[in-house]
Amino acid sequence: IFYINDEITEETLEIQKAIIAINIEDRNVNIEDRKPIYIYINTNGGLLQETMSLSQVMIMSNTPVITVNVGAAYSGGALLLLAGHKRYALKYTKAMSHSGSSGIAGTYEQTEAAQRVYKKQVDEMSEYILDRSKMDEKLFKRNKSKDWYLDHDEQLKYGLVHHIVTSLDDIM
Repeated sequence: IFYINDEITEETLEIQKAIIAINIEDRNVNIEDRKPIYIYINTNGGLLQETMSLSQVMIMSNTPVITVNVGAAYSGGALLLLAGHKRYALKYTKAMSHSGSSGIAGTYEQTEAAQRVYKKQVDEMSEYILDRSKMDEKLFKRNKSKDWYLDHDEQLKYGLVHHIVTSLDDIM
């Protein structure tokens, strides 16, 4: 069981290391017999590169990863929520998607290069969200440039989660 209740930073990648270690430990166990990894999410988001790196390890994990929105899955938190093999949300939780924010400094040439890289990251993030959810491209494009908040019913409707938790037994 892992909790993500702070900003997603380089330190959050300790969870990535743990998921890899668990997969190594489970290597000779049938997938259906493996004890799932639970990740409880309550974060305002954080660094995009670290978020996408962790999400890819979660997706590639042969040991099932179950994500649970226990409060706020904002920005990078929503991306991590989408990485779960099974995804849950408590009633009254919120998720938020947006195109992100950045702080770029340097010479004109440096900021121009950084902006190109960031645009590519945002495009990849958009593709990831569309691939992992039930959102259609038109709906997503209409909402991606703002802070788009989704309540628990919308998280279910748009496929951010598969189930709304009705009992703690659902997520244990």
